[in-house]
Amino acid sequence: MKPPLVVVGGHGSGEIAMAVFEAANEAREQWQIAGFLSDIRSPGEYLGRHQVLGATEEVEDFAARGYLIHYTLHLNAKKKWERVAKLRSLRLPPEVHASAVHPRAHLDPSTELGPGVVVCPQAATSFGVRLGAFIHLYINSFVGHDTVVNDCATLAAHSVLGARIRAGEGCHVGLNCSVREDVTVGEYSIIGMGAVVLRDVAPFEIVGGNPAQVLGRLERT
Repeated sequence: MKPPLVVVGGHGSGEIAMAVFEAANEAREQWQIAGFLSDIRSPGEYLGRHQVLGATEEVEDFAARGYLIHYTLHLNAKKKWERVAKLRSLRLPPEVHASAVHPRAHLDPSTELGPGVVVCPQAATSFGVRLGAFIHLYINSFVGHDTVVNDCATLAAHSVLGARIRAGEGCHVGLNCSVREDVTVGEYSIIGMGAVVLRDVAPFEIVGGNPAQVLGRLERT
């Protein structure tokens, strides 16, 4: 019997992740997709085709009952570090966190994939890429060769990371932006949509434009 799976989240990242798990399961059955843990619907109601089984605070209980988990609540770019801290405070071993790669994605066979990762259709990697835990690669995103993407990063649709990039924990690489090779993208930084990044981005920095300029800085409180 395949293990049961729940997606923790709701609209947006949760539903996108669920669609990827559905597609991967159609190509090769790996899970019993049970439903969502969500705070935007009551238990018994539906998000899309799947039922809400409980609230997000019940995630540890479901894991203890043998469910695999895909957690999406940390993917919002605002105060992301707080959401990541919450994720890491949960008593969940790495093997509980399920990853899914859409059948129309292309990961080079050398790609290393951490737990809790989702790779959307048409996303791709080149050789020698390392993807940490709890990362989402959205549609048509690309990761160049010998690049390391650290835990909890988000690559939005049509974003491109060039070769030998070091993308820090929790960074957000925005829609349709490009980061040239050999650049470091700091932890919890935000790259705005359409940006062309030619230099290092400092931790917690917000950049945008072509070429990208500093627009602000996230303040931890």
